Amino acid sequence: MKLLLVVFINLFFYVSPLQTQKAANQPATQAGLDPSSTELVTLTKAWTDAINAKDHAKLEALMAPEFALYRWSGEPLAHRSPWLNYLDHTQIKEYTVREISARAYGEFAIVTSVCTWAGVHDGSSFDFKSIMVDTWRRTDGKWQVVARNSCSPTPASASTPSPCSR
Repeated sequence: MKLLLVVFINLFFYVSPLQTQKAANQPATQAGLDPSSTELVTLTKAWTDAINAKDHAKLEALMAPEFALYRWSGEPLAHRSPWLNYLDHTQIKEYTVREISARAYGEFAIVTSVCTWAGVHDGSSFDFKSIMVDTWRRTDGKWQVVARNSCSPTPASASTPSPCSR
């Protein structure tokens, strides 16, 4: 019995550091993700690239027909066509998405990220730092985003019960 305990303890100490080292070497955004979540991170990056390129074909493939952008309060801000029209009339100076985290729940998924978006729309400059929550749905094996909520807290509002200015 003592020999079995000694073997078990030795295996535990020799195997555990190797497992930890393997996980630490994996990229942070991919470590521990299931295949759907990994695909959603890739699709979110493709959506970002399509926005920067104003690539309507790619955007329409990624956005469900019922896509809508929502205020943090849940009120619709723009549906798909008006959102694409807004993009067409916007000069993008910067549009980056980072800290992407995806989690699939069957045929639905939630992707959170942090976005920096700066540019000019109809002569007015804007510069937003936003927290975004995208809801994706898989239909016939294809993921499409159906809803986006974004929140742009300010330093003054960040610690309040309603931190979102838009």
